Amino acid sequence: MTGSTDRRVRRTKSLLHRALIELMLERGYDRISVRDILHRADVGRSTFYAHFRDKDDLLLLSSTDYLRAAVTAPGADTGADAATPLAPVHTLFQLAAANPEVYQALLGRKSGALLLRTTREMVAEILAERLAEQLDMDEAEFAATMTFLSWGVVGVLGAIADADPPLSPTEAYRRLVQLIGPGLSGRVRSG
Repeated sequence: MTGSTDRRVRRTKSLLHRALIELMLERGYDRISVRDILHRADVGRSTFYAHFRDKDDLLLLSSTDYLRAAVTAPGADTGADAATPLAPVHTLFQLAAANPEVYQALLGRKSGALLLRTTREMVAEILAERLAEQLDMDEAEFAATMTFLSWGVVGVLGAIADADPPLSPTEAYRRLVQLIGPGLSGRVRSG
């Protein structure tokens, strides 16, 4: 029964996440209510609140899960040297190029401070998971590095989504590695 329950929970969360993204593209985040999300996803209010506190919680948790799955999927780091600490960033850039409308909703001019902060938190969490064992830093330095790196990545994600002419994920990644890579590569744990 657990497998069946887990499948239903995953399906419900996926429906809610998809509904939120669709509504963000149509209206902008600030103009969406939980009721709008429930109506679009065809999910009951009690079901929503069994999984999420509010729409901000839905955005943060479901988007983080989605990005985490994309970054850890087999073959996710194609186009980047998987041995480099920044390899997961290339996958994030590929997602931004493939889904510019979603990233414009998250990071564009209409997105607002909450969405920028939430997106940065998602990126920081994913990068911290991937880099914690690779970088030789104390806790405070690691936290500061993740904050700096995540804001930089969010900026480039926005540039990919908004660029005219388009900026390819590979070129964006190359530029980021050129700027940040030397500082990180000197801090990679050996062995």
